[in-house]
Amino acid sequence: MAVVMSAVSIGRSLRSQYNIKMRQPLRKAELVTRNQDEKKALISMADIIREELNVKEIIFSDNEEALVEYEVKANFRILGKELGKDMKAAAAKIEALSHAEIQSVIEGSSLSIDIPSEAGGVRALEITAEKLDIRRNEKANLRVLNEGTLTVGLDTEITRELSMEGDIRDLIRGIQNTRKETGLAVTDRIELFIHGSDSLKEAWEAFAETIAEETLAVKNEWIKIDGQIPVGEPAAGEETWQVKIVKVK
Repeated sequence: MAVVMSAVSIGRSLRSQYNIKMRQPLRKAELVTRNQDEKKALISMADIIREELNVKEIIFSDNEEALVEYEVKANFRILGKELGKDMKAAAAKIEALSHAEIQSVIEGSSLSIDIPSEAGGVRALEITAEKLDIRRNEKANLRVLNEGTLTVGLDTEITRELSMEGDIRDLIRGIQNTRKETGLAVTDRIELFIHGSDSLKEAWEAFAETIAEETLAVKNEWIKIDGQIPVGEPAAGEETWQVKIVKVK
């Protein structure tokens, strides 16, 4: 379970880092590890990870290339002293290194490349991580975090459909909390009278049936009436649902 807990922890850290509420569904999470035992464990617990990270899809990969692109340049401070006039040729060779070659150097391997020498012929250059200036560029919409052998990437693009689903989850949680606070039993049926902005109304119309099912509402009406209170936990600048709950006698 350790690697599963680590995947969940990394994913939640990414959400926190980029201010994405846990109740906001995301399209996918990508998990990368070259450790096959870890990968098997992650695959076997995919449903739990998906639920804990609140994503629609989990994608597994053996290669970090699925998440990031490397931009590499020569470390002139170190290599300049070693290569002198051959520095320019070496810099061009280094910038042409493949993703796999860069990855192997990052992981501690050394790499030997041949470069043309101004003195004639070629010279061998041993490349290690300190001789490179490596930049990891996350692919579009992905936010990536690595811990040990495990890398997690979250697709943080929030489409309108995902945004509406997040609003509805916030509403349902707010209604359930209000039920408890007003002393309703878990089996009590209720009537809901909901109001808010045009944007929230669009979400309500798309998920009205889900709201009714999860809150035991026999009536779920979009209307502005006296006695409505704000529910949910909107982030700064977000809109607030106005709800009145009536117990069915």
